[in-house]
Amino acid sequence: ERIALDSRVLVIEGVSGSGKDTFQVYLKEKLEGRDVYDYSEGEVLQSWKQMQIEGIFEVRVKFLKLFVNYIKDVVSRDENAVFLLNRFHLSAYASTIVQQPQLEREYDEIINILRTLPVHIFILQLDENEIEKRSLHPERSGAWQKFLQQMAEKDGFRDKLERFLCQQRLILEAAKRQQIPYSVIKLPCA
Repeated sequence: ERIALDSRVLVIEGVSGSGKDTFQVYLKEKLEGRDVYDYSEGEVLQSWKQMQIEGIFEVRVKFLKLFVNYIKDVVSRDENAVFLLNRFHLSAYASTIVQQPQLEREYDEIINILRTLPVHIFILQLDENEIEKRSLHPERSGAWQKFLQQMAEKDGFRDKLERFLCQQRLILEAAKRQQIPYSVIKLPCA
């Protein structure tokens, strides 16, 4: 809680089913009295529904660059402002930059701006035995399951579990490398 109250830009990262939405609601409650600019993953172009659009990776990086400058401007003008982002730059790295390294220079510009801000990242991690069950998202249509299978095949993984494990590892490795303050929250088995 102390980290949430001291930071001005809070980023929640994790694979599908790790509890990002629930944690975002929790943090928003803790930030009562602040001017909270909260964004869902879709609002920062990180939704699975957008990943299937041709050219989205380039658009996503350009958007993140514009958005991080917007964050910097708001935070510098409003002492009470705090941004709460469900997926942001680490998810972009795991799903975009790894596949399209030619975008890394622009991505690095985003990281350099983030380093100048009071950012804290919460990385929600699932145990390998929990990922498959928690990523099912029964509230989503059959298109979600089809998408998971297609992405696993497209990315060269045996199955969606292997893909999620890789994404989880890439997110943590990128966080360590980028040297932006972060906490790992390991979710207990059900």
